[in-house]
Amino acid sequence: MEKEGLMDTKSISWLYGYMRKYPFKLYFILIMAILEPIAYLIPIFISADIIGILIEGGRWIEVWDLFKILIPISIAQVLLFFLTSFINEILAHRVSTDMTADLFNELQGRSLSYHDSKDVGDIMARASNDTRTINMGISPGLRILIAYISIWFVGLYVIIILLPSFTILLNVISFLLFLFLTFKYGKSIEPLSTKALNKLSEVSSITNDSLVGIRDIKIFTAEKILERKFIKKTTKESEIKEREGKLGAWFYPNLIVRLYTIFMIGYSLFLTVEGILSIRDFVLIITLMSTVLGMADELNWVSFLSVGTIAAANRLCEYIDEQDHYNYDDGNIKIDQLIPNIKFENVNFSYPSSNQLILNDISFEIKENETLAIVGGPGSGKSTLTKLIQRLYIPNSGRITIGGRNIKDLDNSEFRKFIATVEQEIFLFNDTIYENMKFGKIDAKLDDIMKIAKIAQAEEFIEKLPLGYDTILGENGVKISGGQAQRIAIARALILNPSILIIDDGASALDAKTEKLIQDAIKDILKTRTTLITTHRLAIIAEADKILILDKGQLVGFGSHEELIHNNDYYRNLFEEHYELPEIVRR
Repeated sequence: MEKEGLMDTKSISWLYGYMRKYPFKLYFILIMAILEPIAYLIPIFISADIIGILIEGGRWIEVWDLFKILIPISIAQVLLFFLTSFINEILAHRVSTDMTADLFNELQGRSLSYHDSKDVGDIMARASNDTRTINMGISPGLRILIAYISIWFVGLYVIIILLPSFTILLNVISFLLFLFLTFKYGKSIEPLSTKALNKLSEVSSITNDSLVGIRDIKIFTAEKILERKFIKKTTKESEIKEREGKLGAWFYPNLIVRLYTIFMIGYSLFLTVEGILSIRDFVLIITLMSTVLGMADELNWVSFLSVGTIAAANRLCEYIDEQDHYNYDDGNIKIDQLIPNIKFENVNFSYPSSNQLILNDISFEIKENETLAIVGGPGSGKSTLTKLIQRLYIPNSGRITIGGRNIKDLDNSEFRKFIATVEQEIFLFNDTIYENMKFGKIDAKLDDIMKIAKIAQAEEFIEKLPLGYDTILGENGVKISGGQAQRIAIARALILNPSILIIDDGASALDAKTEKLIQDAIKDILKTRTTLITTHRLAIIAEADKILILDKGQLVGFGSHEELIHNNDYYRNLFEEHYELPEIVRR
């Protein structure tokens, strides 16, 4: 989105669109923000009348008749102020909540390639700090801004009525000059406000990295390194905030208000001494000028806040309305069942951030209920291949079909119900073991979870925990071991009863004994579904129905264990240090 600062009507109309979802609250606040200061001016007129009566020697009964009116007016003012503030707060919180929800939902729908290019800390800063800034800009900023403009107009109108001969032109010129200087003031602050928010995002990013990687930081005793980076970021943010504060403190439009006020007081005093203006009108003008002057001081803060609100709206609008250039169209074919035979036809793939092919002209086929072991060194494309099957990425060229259907044509939400994955990098939520295990199947009962936990060899360690299945795992499973986390991940995949099971090096943290127990336990399960396993464990590789060998993104071998052990050098090298191999057969 092109950033135009205060002239960016898109972000302002975008912000207004959120407020317009609550028309009663919005228009109630707008109307009350106008009526509230007018009601506030009524006591000023009454007080001026009372002073006029006293100076002219009026009786107490005349004063009391006016004074007693102030009592219900004051009560009404308090109730009006409370009601308007309350509804304004509700509107502000609902708008900021809607924005946060929209940001969350939009990000959930973006492609993995999009997320690969984004900074989590920056997103968190926009979701928390920027929405908070907008919240304050709506309440109390919006109400105070409208109230000030309303008081200014009423005050100027009264002064023009009292002093029509001279002040019309002066009031118009002063008001327009004040608006111009206020706008110019905002334009000068806006770039600093945007920079300050951006720097806060950088601070949020390094904070996020430090907390997520706290174990590695402690292992490498890198606390001082992170501390220096954090201080550097916060110092830069502080410098910009100080510059923003210094510029914000110098609210030079206020000078126009003060010069205008001094002139009007002096001019009114002169007219009063000359007998042209009554004492009552003089008091009224003085009081109005004092009110306008006091509101001008508040406008300094409101203007500063308004600029920050527009800058924050720009940043949120940028993310929510941003186009995902890596996105691909969802398919429109919904399926009730999936025949899990998988076929790759001349598939090429590279990540958007790189022109290097990760997979180069890959073709193979595995049939329903077969187990495929995917073998290859680091960076060979094993994990990428499994992600293509899940349609997390789309091939640059070539075709992937499952059950004879091109996966490009399948509806994602329906298609992925038939696939379960145990990822190489396991992610567990900061929730109970029970909630983590049923993550993909929210209606799963505890009895079902316990049966699957037994198959995944997780039952034994879970029952030893004081709270059992109600044990909170901590951030990303920090309270349990890597092997225990993988067993929970395996159980989470099996509870889905998927047609296609993908185990992406999902047993790397298991000891050989536990892995053997799991393999024996799920052997019958694997016979009833198509399974893809990326692994370095020779025993698992040898027992697979088919083995696919990748080397630097290219397919260098495909077939059964017996076929490859006789005719594939790469595959033989995996086993030759541990087994006595048959003679090679060249074909």
